[in-house]
Amino acid sequence: MSALITFTIPIIRLDFIDKCLETLYKFTDPAKFRVIVVDQTLEGWGGVWAKKVLDHGGKIISQKNGGFAYGANTGLIYGLRWGTPYLGVMNDDLEMIYPTWLEDALEEFKTDERIMAINPMCPKIAMWGYGHTKGEYLEILPYKENYTPQDIEYLKKGDYNEAEIKSRHPYEISKTFPFTQRGVVDAFAGWLPIFKRETLIQIGLYDERFVWGGGEDYDMMGRIYSCAWPIEREICDPKFHGRAVSTMKSWVWHHWGKSKDEPNDPRLFESRESWNRLDLIWIPSSDPWGHTDGKPNKRDSKVYVHIS
Repeated sequence: MSALITFTIPIIRLDFIDKCLETLYKFTDPAKFRVIVVDQTLEGWGGVWAKKVLDHGGKIISQKNGGFAYGANTGLIYGLRWGTPYLGVMNDDLEMIYPTWLEDALEEFKTDERIMAINPMCPKIAMWGYGHTKGEYLEILPYKENYTPQDIEYLKKGDYNEAEIKSRHPYEISKTFPFTQRGVVDAFAGWLPIFKRETLIQIGLYDERFVWGGGEDYDMMGRIYSCAWPIEREICDPKFHGRAVSTMKSWVWHHWGKSKDEPNDPRLFESRESWNRLDLIWIPSSDPWGHTDGKPNKRDSKVYVHIS
């Protein structure tokens, strides 16, 4: 059986990748996927899980840290060459928490032919999406070493116990938080977007001007949703609007920025200057579909690939 999906995991540190791979192999049929670990660490990564990656037809690529987008593209190019129908870009501070999470995620593609990328949900939610700006997080369920089938059923159902959740969080929870949720969110936070192969061929890979992480996911979503990318159009034709969604059919645990935001050796970031200028390549749009004053939002026509 040929692989269904290629996962690319860029790393700049060593303390998350082993757990990430342990849970990936535990909760995912190894025959269905191949892994590419893009090692941008200073120390170099190896060990038992490195051997497992290689034994299952994956790759380990060691290179100088050029940023998350740069690392992701390194793996995506191999995945495209391998011809897998789906390609996922995985943060290393991620853990799979139950069997069939992959099948559940891919099931969402069947609900709308316009869906070009899918991201599983996470029980730990960044509160910036619900009116908080202080780095606060809300946990629908707390982190566990082992989640029960009942836990997963609770997450998928979307009827959350408001009193129980509030009892675990000392700060005020926004009144806009949806304690009853259904279906999908039109957007993804980028810890594990799963792209159709055709999506990346059509819209391009990550823009590597975004260094050291942040902005590249917004740009990818902008290209997916825009009816004027990759072909510029003056008049909107709705059939060219794609969708990139987070699905409640599938759940994983994401530690939210641990590998990027916790202290790292400054030598990792000496090769390039930080850059996150969405404003230079996208005109601020007035609606979620990328229209400004009713006209299609046009992106800067270049997708930059950095050559180190």
